Amino acid sequence: MPPDGRGAPPNHEALRAGERAYEAAQYADAARLFARAVAEDGSDAGAWFKLGNARWRRGDRTGAIEAYKRACAENPARARAWHNLSAVQIAAADFAGAAESATKAVALEPRRAKAWNNLGVARHGLGDAVGAETALRRALETDPAFPTAYTNLGRLLLATGRAPEAREVLERAKTLGENGLELRIALASALAACGEAAAGEALLAETVRAAPSSAEAWAALGDVRRVRGVAADALEAFEAATAAAADLPDPMRAGFARRRLATAFALALEASRCGDRAAFEAVLPRMRLAAAEADSLGVLDRSKAHELSERCAEATAGPSLSAATVRASLLGALPVAPPPRAPGGPA
Repeated sequence: MPPDGRGAPPNHEALRAGERAYEAAQYADAARLFARAVAEDGSDAGAWFKLGNARWRRGDRTGAIEAYKRACAENPARARAWHNLSAVQIAAADFAGAAESATKAVALEPRRAKAWNNLGVARHGLGDAVGAETALRRALETDPAFPTAYTNLGRLLLATGRAPEAREVLERAKTLGENGLELRIALASALAACGEAAAGEALLAETVRAAPSSAEAWAALGDVRRVRGVAADALEAFEAATAAAADLPDPMRAGFARRRLATAFALALEASRCGDRAAFEAVLPRMRLAAAEADSLGVLDRSKAHELSERCAEATAGPSLSAATVRASLLGALPVAPPPRAPGGPA
């Protein structure tokens, strides 16, 4: 019995059982037990924090955010709760909320490099490149051997057009043991932007072999192939990105669809220019599918999408229709795709 003569808190038993389940990686049981603990004592910030951890581990992002917010409300001075809340908010693409939570975390514990990293990622998500870079560099000042912060800084530098600096930072992350998808994609894009597109393509080809369900990796491979001038291979990569992107947010899917359609269109125009009727007709069905995907995501004006679809159908209606005529019709339905540039910026 505690010195003040009171018995154990009412949630004590559920907490201990929840901790045992969590340590055994039984996260569903841990979440259930921690939920019982907070039901018995809703003012226990530690129990809410543990519930957030268990929910996050079992993939319940919404439930984790709810629990961490309650932990922060019950004990606003707990830096780690604010930090964990910011991490889950970033995963949920709530960058405004994540920036607010991470700001509170670094104010309470300015030596926590991971909190500065989260603040940098959140600010990047909000489009605040200057604020993001400041926070990420602060993370590295606090922990000079923090590979994730190097990766995030490299991605930011790449997005803001500083490819050589980005490459240096990303290679530093790799030296420190980072080898995740985000690093590989960013490093390959930096290599391409620095004039080493072949090396970037090789790295991405290896990446998609290891992670064939990564839409971002396929899209980056398509970007690098466009830089290299191999549009046919680029289109294959963009089609793979589209297939892998079904569960991603619409803005990301729209970016993939835009690149896929532009590449298919460029192939059709090139085949028409060269008088290669077979190649022209072969790419039209792929363009029609790309146009339908782009239309469903609002990439094309609806009237233009309808016209483009009609022109593709007309082009495959019979051999009497000339490629030059269809080419003129397609140009009226869709603007000429811009020339490819080195990847690194937003799609």
